[in-house]
Amino acid sequence: MHRRHLLTGLALATPWIGQAAAQGGAQTERWPSREISLVTGFGPGGGTDVVARAIAAHMEKTLGVAIPVRNTPGAGGTLGPGRIAQAKPDGYTFGLVGLSALVVAPLTMDLPYKPWESFDFLGCTSELRIGLPVGPSLPHIHTLADFIAEGRRRPLTMATTNPGSAVAFFELARLTGMQLSYVPFGSITDAASQVAGGHVDTYTGTPEMIGLVKGGNLRMLASASVDRWPEFPEVPTLIEQGYDTATRQPIIWAGPAGLPAPIRARLEAALLAAARDPEVLVRQNAASIASRPLDRAGTMALLHDVRPGVEAALAASGMARKRG
Repeated sequence: MHRRHLLTGLALATPWIGQAAAQGGAQTERWPSREISLVTGFGPGGGTDVVARAIAAHMEKTLGVAIPVRNTPGAGGTLGPGRIAQAKPDGYTFGLVGLSALVVAPLTMDLPYKPWESFDFLGCTSELRIGLPVGPSLPHIHTLADFIAEGRRRPLTMATTNPGSAVAFFELARLTGMQLSYVPFGSITDAASQVAGGHVDTYTGTPEMIGLVKGGNLRMLASASVDRWPEFPEVPTLIEQGYDTATRQPIIWAGPAGLPAPIRARLEAALLAAARDPEVLVRQNAASIASRPLDRAGTMALLHDVRPGVEAALAASGMARKRG
């Protein structure tokens, strides 16, 4: 009797299961049928915003729907990733999940998401460059060797909005024995103005630094990235000057965990097509942002390679939160 009832129940349930699966498949086939939100954890006007808007414009052509950029700044760049992680995994929300949100933030604060479990990673398109400039507070400093020697004599101040952007600075201090005192800022433009005004010694220079250096307000001593800045081809990297360190700031893209495989594949393909588009490259280059198109597998390999160095540098700097 029980077996008959069980078989009868399964027979009745089978059409409903088949219908639900068919509906899910139909929804996947119709995707996208409405606008897709592109979430970034930073405000408008910065380097990541330039990339986000260029990528969105190209993906709109590929996917045939509007892709508005949703700027969600705050909490050290973790509000945007939190919004992505909490979204429904239907392909209508994706965006930028910075290295800081994945590696730095878990060491320094409590998060509304799990860095490696809450996302379906899609790829990498670009990488922000970081420079090491000085200003009026160090009028006698003209080379990296001068800067290191001064930092060995007395503590120097270093400003940034995010300790993850300063990995190469912390590591340089560890390698050389110089003293760097971290000064947090809410805005990188504020940090730049403080260095240009002589109130802070250096900061993690991003593209707003270009005009200040060319105008004589700042002097750039090194590229803290893996390559030289196109605007300053004569300024070598820290690596080229004998210090095996670089700050990596890849622009990583992800959706919430659980994206249907066909939708994830289409999002990744549209993203990488945008990353390689000549018009997108022109817009990125104008903002001194390096092109780094990587598929999902390449992105995960990059994160795997970069993560240990970031964690070690933050621990050495004292920025990592002590856990009980």
